Amino acid sequence: MFAPLLLLLARPSYGTQHVYQWRDAVTNKQLTCQRCPPGTFVLQHCTENNQTWCEHCPDLHYTQYWNYLEKCRYCNVICGEKQVEVQQCNATHNRVCQCQDGYYSEMEFCNRHSKCPPGFGVEKLGTPFENTQCGACPRGFFSSSSSSTEPCQPHQDCEQQGKVVNVEGNRYHDTLCTSCGPMGTDHRIPGDDDCEQAMIDFVAYQNIPIRKLKRLQQILEHTPRMQAEGTRAAMQEKFHALLTRLKDGSPVTKELLRALRTARLYSIEEQARERFLLR
Repeated sequence: MFAPLLLLLARPSYGTQHVYQWRDAVTNKQLTCQRCPPGTFVLQHCTENNQTWCEHCPDLHYTQYWNYLEKCRYCNVICGEKQVEVQQCNATHNRVCQCQDGYYSEMEFCNRHSKCPPGFGVEKLGTPFENTQCGACPRGFFSSSSSSTEPCQPHQDCEQQGKVVNVEGNRYHDTLCTSCGPMGTDHRIPGDDDCEQAMIDFVAYQNIPIRKLKRLQQILEHTPRMQAEGTRAAMQEKFHALLTRLKDGSPVTKELLRALRTARLYSIEEQARERFLLR
């Protein structure tokens, strides 16, 4: 059973890293013994007449390096919460665990990868060992949502689509295009869906204070309920989603203009009327 190990150990080519000093209990002499290879342990130390006897590690035990241990180490690593096993316990290695997908290790705990907020994109994806790395979207790029995987996206080119720019893009939202006729002309059809969407886009992404955005939303939803706090970008996205949802039910142009007047946003109301020839 041990013959292959003994033959291996008997070879004279080992360097000093594969030997150890051992005092023979019978003769009291200091001996130079061969270490046992990974996956084995010392069953019997060498004597003046015999080389070291090595034995294979039993199940659930291991030795990772050349050694002179008298018993193998127990595989004592247990995968915890949010961890997965990436290497099984075997004769030469302990069990290895790491954080599952979407998590990274910090202070011995697996934490969920951070999401980059709107206006920021993922520059480096998170790994089981590192958190997500985010960066502000540069000019010409945007991110409108929180994400742990998505980089900043380029603004769309309206001209390539045969359309015109309705709302300039920024780091928080894309450029919004429209085919609602050239601005300043009467190439618009009352109730036209594309023109109505263009007006919604135009109003939703104006530089409206958060307090006024909340007021507009209350007027349009016919409710006194106060909206949750958030950034202007987040409030604009919610307001835009509300207007689009209302449009799907019925034309919203007149109602939106009334809401702008009620909220005393006269300048934006006037800009919308002039831009979309609504007199």
